[in-house]
Amino acid sequence: MRFRTPIQKLLSLTVIRQVGFALLIMSVSRAIWGLFNQKIFADASGMEIFNGMLWGVFFDLPLLAYFFLPLWVWMIFLPRYSAENRWVSGLLMTLGALPILILNGIDTAYSRVSGRRSGAEIMDLLSDPGNSLWQYVASYWPGFLLLAVASYLIYRFTPSSGVPVYHKIREEWRKQLIVFASFVSLWLFSARGGFHLKPLCTLHAGLYVRPELTLLTVSTPLNIISMPGGEEVPETHLMDVAQAEEIVKPVFRNAAKPNRQKQNVILIIVESLGRDYTGFLNGKPYTPFLDTFSRHCINFRYCYANGTRSIEMVPSIFCGMPGMIETHYLNSGYAGNRMENAFNIFAEAGYSTGFFHGAANGTMFFQGFLQQTGKVRYFGRDEYPGKDFQRDYDGSWGIFDEPYLHYFLKCCDSMKKPFFNAVFTLSSHHPYKVPPHLENKFPKGKLPIHKSIRYTDHALQSFFDRARQYPWFDNTLFVITGDHTSYGEEDYFYSQSGHFEIPLLFYGKNIKPTVIDKTVSQCDIIPAIMHLSEITGSLYGFGKNPFDVSYKGYSLHKEKDLYYIIKYPYALGMDAGGNVQDYHLQYRNRKRPVMLKKEGSVYDSLLLTLKAHVQLFTYNVRKNKWFEKQPAEQ
Repeated sequence: MRFRTPIQKLLSLTVIRQVGFALLIMSVSRAIWGLFNQKIFADASGMEIFNGMLWGVFFDLPLLAYFFLPLWVWMIFLPRYSAENRWVSGLLMTLGALPILILNGIDTAYSRVSGRRSGAEIMDLLSDPGNSLWQYVASYWPGFLLLAVASYLIYRFTPSSGVPVYHKIREEWRKQLIVFASFVSLWLFSARGGFHLKPLCTLHAGLYVRPELTLLTVSTPLNIISMPGGEEVPETHLMDVAQAEEIVKPVFRNAAKPNRQKQNVILIIVESLGRDYTGFLNGKPYTPFLDTFSRHCINFRYCYANGTRSIEMVPSIFCGMPGMIETHYLNSGYAGNRMENAFNIFAEAGYSTGFFHGAANGTMFFQGFLQQTGKVRYFGRDEYPGKDFQRDYDGSWGIFDEPYLHYFLKCCDSMKKPFFNAVFTLSSHHPYKVPPHLENKFPKGKLPIHKSIRYTDHALQSFFDRARQYPWFDNTLFVITGDHTSYGEEDYFYSQSGHFEIPLLFYGKNIKPTVIDKTVSQCDIIPAIMHLSEITGSLYGFGKNPFDVSYKGYSLHKEKDLYYIIKYPYALGMDAGGNVQDYHLQYRNRKRPVMLKKEGSVYDSLLLTLKAHVQLFTYNVRKNKWFEKQPAEQ
C-alpha cells in the first residue's frame, strides 16, 4: 500500500475537494466580472489585479458558508448516503452556485453602468412588475445559455469520488461530537470571514487592496448579505439634476498662497460633545477648560452634526456627505460606491495623514471606509503600545482619553511634517467610565454623561499642556468639534435644532479670536480647514467655506423619514416627494417650537435649497456619482 502524507490524506477527502471546487466557481465568476469591467480598475497593474483576485478567495468564505450549507451538512453528517447518492452532491453544489452566478452575472453587465456592485436594492429592481423576465432572456440570451452550460458542468464535475469524510466513525458518538464541534467552528469562521470585530463585508476590502480593486475583490452576493442597507435611497424627481448642481455647487475648490509655509492640522472629534454640556455655549459647568480655551478661538455658535451617531460623522466631515440615510451610509448597500475623502487632498499636498481612534480597529467600519476612500494611515486599538494597554484600557470600548491623546501627540511628533491628523475620543461614550485614580476628582453632575464629559475636558487640557512643549505647536491649526449629541436636561435639546448642536472651535497662532453666528455643519469643517491652512485642492460634497460671506449657512440631516434643513432658528422638514411636513422656528430659550405658515422668502429659500440637496444626494448615491465629475446628465 502506497504511503500518503497527512496533507495527501486530507486532500483526498471529498468534502475538501468540493470546497476547492466551490471556491474555483466563485473565482471564475469574479474573473468574468473583472474582464467585462476593466475600466473600473484600469490603472491597476497585473500583480495588483492578481492580488485582488487572491484576496477575493478570502472574501468568498461567507458565501461558501451560507450558500453551500446544505451540501456541507449532507456530506459531513450523512456520509453513507452521500457516498451512495452522488447525484445529490452535484445537485446541491449547483443550487448553491446558481444564485452566486446569477447575481455576479447581472453585475457583469450592470456594473459597467453603475460603476459599483449592487446592494439589496437589486431585489426591488428584479421584483418590479415593469421588469419582464422574458425581456431579459431575449436581450441577454447568450448569458442565460452560458448559465445553463455552467450549471450542467458544475453538476457533472462536482467532486464525488473517494472515501467520504468521517464515513468510518459515524457510529462513535464521541468522535461525532468532535466532528460537530469542528464543523460548527469552521462554519462560523467562514461565515464571519475570520476574526474581524464585525463580520466580513465590502468595506473590509479597503484594508487589503487599492480602492479601485475593492469591487473586484468583493462579489455582488457578499455586498448584498453583508451590507443589507435596510433603507434604499429613493429615486426623487424634485428638479433636474443639472439645476440641483447649479444651486448646490458641490465641488469646493481652494488655492494656496505661493511660498507660504504649510501648517500642520489636528482635528479633535470629541465623542458625544453636544452644545448642551458646555459652558461657553450653554452656561453649564462641565467643560471648564474648553470654556477658557474658547476665548482664544474662532467659535461657531451654531454648528450642527449631520447625524445622531458616530457612524454618520466620518462621511459627513471627511466626504461632505450628510446623514441623509437613516440606516447610515457606512452600513448600507451603497458603502462600496466610489468616493474620495479629505485625507486625499492633504496627502496630495505633501502632508502625512492619520486617523486615530482608541477603540477596536473594526469599530463602525471606520478603518475600511477611510482606507477605501483615501490615503490615510489608520491607528486603532491594535496599534496602541502593548506595554501600556492593560493600564490604559477602559474595559469596554478602548483606551481612556487622557493617555490616548498623549499617545496621539507622540505619533504626531514622529510623523513627517506637515501632517493632517484626526483623533476621535471615546471616554464620553456609554458606559461613561473614568479612570479609577480620577474617580473622585470630578462631580457626577445631573446626568451620567456629565462626569465623563468633565474627564474628557480634563484630558483635552492635559493634551494642550503637553502639545505646547513640541516645536511644531505654533505652526499647527487645532480644530475641536463633536461627533454628535447625546441626551440633555432641556426640552430644546430634543428639538430638530437642539438635538444636533455641537461646538466648533478653531485655534492657532494666527487665529484671531471671534464668535461667528452663521449656521454651519460638519460638512463645512474641511472647507474651513482648507481655507485657514490655505491648502490647494478640491473636494466633492455638500460642504462650503463658512468664512465665505456669500455662503449664508445651513445644515442638513434626515430624521423620522423627513429631510431637514436647519438655519437657526428655522427648521424645515420635507418628505421624499417634496412635500413640506414641518416648518417652525425655535430659539434656545424656548421650550416649544413656533409653527410657521408655509410662505415667505425664508420658506421659499429653505425649500429650494433643501430640494436641490435631496435631489443631488439621491441621484449621486443611486448612480454612484459622489465624486468630482463633468456636468450632470440632463
